Amino acid sequence: MTTTAKAATGRGAASGGSGDIGTGLPAPVSLRGDRAEWPAQNNFPSPAVIRSRMTATIRAAALAVSLAAATLHSAAPPPELNVAVVGDSLAHGVGDESGMGIAGRLEPELRSRGVESIVATNLGTWGATTRDLAAKLRQPDLRASIAAADAIVLSIGANDIRLLFTGEEPLRSPLAVAGGVLRNIERIVAELRLINPGARILILGAYAPLARGRAAEFLEPLIAIWDTMLALQFAADPLVTIVPISDIVGAPERLSTLDSFHPGGEAYQEAAARIAELLAGPRLEAAAEGSPGKAGL
Repeated sequence: MTTTAKAATGRGAASGGSGDIGTGLPAPVSLRGDRAEWPAQNNFPSPAVIRSRMTATIRAAALAVSLAAATLHSAAPPPELNVAVVGDSLAHGVGDESGMGIAGRLEPELRSRGVESIVATNLGTWGATTRDLAAKLRQPDLRASIAAADAIVLSIGANDIRLLFTGEEPLRSPLAVAGGVLRNIERIVAELRLINPGARILILGAYAPLARGRAAEFLEPLIAIWDTMLALQFAADPLVTIVPISDIVGAPERLSTLDSFHPGGEAYQEAAARIAELLAGPRLEAAAEGSPGKAGL
């Protein structure tokens, strides 16, 4: 369902030049291989400009996804799915008052969409950074679970940024910080590819843990930038999809009643539904046509 929007993102990046790419971001200076080279921080537009341009981008992306869904909605869901949910607190389900998290909520969502046999494994770790996850990926049991998966839901990077921004230096160069974390995520995805070349990888976008006030207004355009950078970084891989969640965890009542920081149960439910729609829908079959991976994916 996201193939059209994703292809449009990739074309915009490749045709870059001096203007923006419709996301509020300046175009990358260049593309080296599949990686975008980003301009200096002082070339970025103001938060107000980013917010305005992102509105148009979201509408265009929604239209593209709707058209793709209208064309391909009749595709049958796969009969069985094994999903590994990997990464940090969001992957683990911290804040979900029911304790189910994404993995626990995926099974009924997938079943309601026609998937008959479902295994959803929670491999998330509270507070994990990209370095933590890279080390964890060396564990045989974890590698075996990932190797058996048809799809991998990945949430990672937020704790890296939180830790880096506690110092003074990163605040002077937030793009350099984001770029470093992005390269770490690229290495993690490469390792996941070595473990399981045919699995789909769904990378969760960012959200603002502060849903109101000046801090939230500051974070909103940064989240849009981060999600766009993720999309551009993996635009060339047809088996990687970026799943935005900032619209799901975008109000105070969507934060957990347990800690007022992580998503609450309602937000986790909507995130699981969005993931299930991607996994059980036509995007799965579309990706399979050019993939050497598992049957049905």
